Amino acid sequence: MTRMPENPEKHSLFYRGKAPISPLADSCPALSDWFDSGLGREILTQQLALVQPVVEGMFGYHLMQASVARQVDFAACSRINHRFKLSPCPEGQGAALVEFEQLPLPSESIDVAVLHHLLDFSPQPHQVLREAARVLIPGGHMVLIGFNPFSLLGLARLFGGSSPYQLGNQLRAARIEDWMNLLDLQSGQVERGFFRMPLNHGDLLSKTSWMERVGTRWHLPWGGFYIIVARKEVARMRTIKLNWRGEKKPALSAVPSSPRVAARGRHHKQGRHNSRHNK
Repeated sequence: MTRMPENPEKHSLFYRGKAPISPLADSCPALSDWFDSGLGREILTQQLALVQPVVEGMFGYHLMQASVARQVDFAACSRINHRFKLSPCPEGQGAALVEFEQLPLPSESIDVAVLHHLLDFSPQPHQVLREAARVLIPGGHMVLIGFNPFSLLGLARLFGGSSPYQLGNQLRAARIEDWMNLLDLQSGQVERGFFRMPLNHGDLLSKTSWMERVGTRWHLPWGGFYIIVARKEVARMRTIKLNWRGEKKPALSAVPSSPRVAARGRHHKQGRHNSRHNK
């Protein structure tokens, strides 16, 4: 079993000795209400615009989506027939109530999994990611959305903000990608959105739309949220049949454990050859 850090938020620049993260079931109602605010709706609109085309291009039989917001549907345009929602709180509209640290799903049973800010607000984000990776089939896709702590939206927390979105784990996209690599999830290009100031007034937000255009055009790294699309890559074992009864027996030799070891062996072999040649 792969090991991950027990308290990853302690390694964040934004860790201030805060109280432990509340369970998802407790924080979900406040987060859903925040996504109904002017700032939350703007962020959710951008996330839908970026994620829905990605999900639409994915195929399979079963699609699972899970969110801390009750009013979002990233799979509305998906071509996958069997689509279902999971939620950490009873207020989830049409979603099954589950604990994401222990999903009630068999291993390798889901083709596409969409995780919307679950890792941001879970007390055990690495366990949530591990469970989502477990239920994915080999070749399946995961779409993960999270808040970027290195953004104008994330920096607002340093000024004593107490909005629900500021009370999460503050996980960097690079850290999530490291966790994914340990779970055989190969991430692709990371998309980012919402480059504006975190203003909760519609008119003020519209006046900073130029920041959105600049950030999107130049792919700036300080977007308020990130979207990671990963594919589950599992190495398959292949049986090689050897003909032990033939006249020529197969030669057995040691196999280097890594390309670095193999290169070192070739270097030593070449050195011995040169010394023998000089003699």
